[in-house]
Amino acid sequence: MFLHACPGVRVPTQWTLTFTPPPPTSIDPRHLHALTCHLLETPGSEHGAAVKPFTTATSGTGLVLSWLDEPIEPDLPTRLGSPARLGRHLIHLELGDRHSEPYVSLASSPPAIKAQVEFRTPTYMNHSGRQLPLPDPELLLSGLARRWSAFSPEELSGDAVTEVLGSVHLARHDISTRPVGSGSSQKVGFVGSATFGLPRSTSIGAQRAFAALWSFAVFAGVGAQTTHGLGHVRVRLQSPSATASRSPVARSATVREHSSIPNSTTSSGRARPWNGTR
Repeated sequence: MFLHACPGVRVPTQWTLTFTPPPPTSIDPRHLHALTCHLLETPGSEHGAAVKPFTTATSGTGLVLSWLDEPIEPDLPTRLGSPARLGRHLIHLELGDRHSEPYVSLASSPPAIKAQVEFRTPTYMNHSGRQLPLPDPELLLSGLARRWSAFSPEELSGDAVTEVLGSVHLARHDISTRPVGSGSSQKVGFVGSATFGLPRSTSIGAQRAFAALWSFAVFAGVGAQTTHGLGHVRVRLQSPSATASRSPVARSATVREHSSIPNSTTSSGRARPWNGTR
């Protein structure tokens, strides 16, 4: 089954909001999800959609919201005019920073063969019916590729994404597990940092897809339950030449402070998008 990119202009957007009073030390993911739905969804939203167009996370005394589907971007400032509820707490939210980057810019990210990722909130993946609290690079990137296909009008080469998934490796990590939630809804995720890499022999197309997906991760989050505050990341990319000199890519979009391809062709000459399989 092909996951076609959606038509129209879409610009992922991320807002940073401030809680008043400061949020409780421990926030139930279900309460954070309910607050986010209150702020971003409309009566016509598909609340039960398998892939939602937003993510959420707490960061210190702030709330980070990301919207992946700009043509129907919510009027967030208007919705912040009245108090909201976070579990049993009544809170006020004040809009701070707003950051956006066009998908076309993300898709044209300079080639990279290394991604240094900071997992700022607990992260886990669902795999074969089990919870996996480990930074598996193939699972993380395949999930990002599916979200990209769901919302981006810019297609990534199917061959390039397949090459990335078949060659990406975990170079190093410094992580620890952390429970989140309570009772029967409790999950176990990991936090910390990890470095993912591609062999230098990978194609330029694969290196561009690798860079595009990790740049997108700052908005889209990674792993499961990103609409409940999990999987919030910050990413630093390194190009092949920068890796050799041990210096990061000199591109502002490469390092995200908020948390956050030569096309293969079919016989008709059109780019073949990634189809969600290998």
